[in-house]
Amino acid sequence: MIEFVSNTNFAPSCPKAEKIGEPLHLQLGHKSDINQPSFEEISAKLSGTKARIEELLKQYPAKQGALLEVLWIAQSELGWVPQAAVKWAAQICECSPAHAWGVATFYTMYKHAPTGRFLLQFCQNICCHTAGAESIISIAEKKLGIKVGETTKDNLFTIVRVECLGACGNGPVMLVNDDFATDIADGELAMPLNVGLNEERLDKIIAWCKARAEKMPQEPKRDPLGGITGAVHGEPQAVNFAPAPPALGVKATAGENGVSIIWKIAPEVTALAVERKNGGNWQSIGNPGVKDKEFVDASGKPGCEYRIIATSGERVAKPSATVLS
Repeated sequence: MIEFVSNTNFAPSCPKAEKIGEPLHLQLGHKSDINQPSFEEISAKLSGTKARIEELLKQYPAKQGALLEVLWIAQSELGWVPQAAVKWAAQICECSPAHAWGVATFYTMYKHAPTGRFLLQFCQNICCHTAGAESIISIAEKKLGIKVGETTKDNLFTIVRVECLGACGNGPVMLVNDDFATDIADGELAMPLNVGLNEERLDKIIAWCKARAEKMPQEPKRDPLGGITGAVHGEPQAVNFAPAPPALGVKATAGENGVSIIWKIAPEVTALAVERKNGGNWQSIGNPGVKDKEFVDASGKPGCEYRIIATSGERVAKPSATVLS
């Protein structure tokens, strides 16, 4: 049983209570009068995520830390996050259903109703509002024949309102699914500098969506974070998704016992290699420990060039700055 608290009004207690209260963002966006599937109806799709979730949970000391991504996994499989999926995510992450519901409804990236193929998310915040967002939203409603929160009969378009999208200089602005769109450039959705939505550009975007639907029966799967991680929804990170941090503050000082080299490294560095330039090539001359603070090149002389290569696991950093002894 879930009890939902809205301001100071408590939902009546009932052993059979299943429905979670309707938050404000549903009233402004998705229609809430939809049939909620039971867990039995969605379990088949969610069961295929077991391996991904097990891998994901290994990355968090407390399972609750994975809640955002587990909800995202549910949405990737179902296309939206029904209430049964919120309860499923809560059980996996060992938190209360009420907490999971609060998280799921706080972020507008989670859909709480099925949507069309192209989700048009219009910013309604102050910068876009003063730049004419209300007018653009009204125009979109008339052109598509639907109201905010509704989906066209062909299941192509859904219109919702969202809060600040962080593109105030382009106001009014919207997202088409995960992409900013205020115009079409070179045949693709685009947001040129300081170019906001108007009726003409909205027409071009709608036409682009319709043409894409004719060309592609389904949207291709993509990394919802824009390809920056090399992994999606709890899958292991690609080995080379980001370089290891390089050694910094490298200094080489010639003395009676050779050349002393010092450096600073990040805590995640797992191996080091000191290199000296020999003609036109770099030659490794030693592998100090990651807790070492100094390396002495006994055969080094004044005028020698040095650099340090840091490694974190299987990721190799860019070489440090070259220094002269």
